[in-house]
Amino acid sequence: MALKYDYTDNEIVLCREFANDAEARLALATLEAEGIRAIIDNDVFSRIYPLGYSSVGALRLMVRRRDLDRATDIIESLNLNSD
Repeated sequence: MALKYDYTDNEIVLCREFANDAEARLALATLEAEGIRAIIDNDVFSRIYPLGYSSVGALRLMVRRRDLDRATDIIESLNLNSD
């Protein structure tokens, strides 16, 4: 019986959007402390054009698909204001 590898497990997906840089960095640091690799996407653009939750200005916290559920639970436990 051959094992099938799910290549979508490593796909980078959106975990959460933040309008606040401090909250995005706190979430990133917390995930990394829990062993979940994550990145903040749209960091540079959001500093130039701080538009909050618009489609171009939000800070997007990205994780691997396989870590998404756990990462979401960890971030929700932080009780941050940004949704």
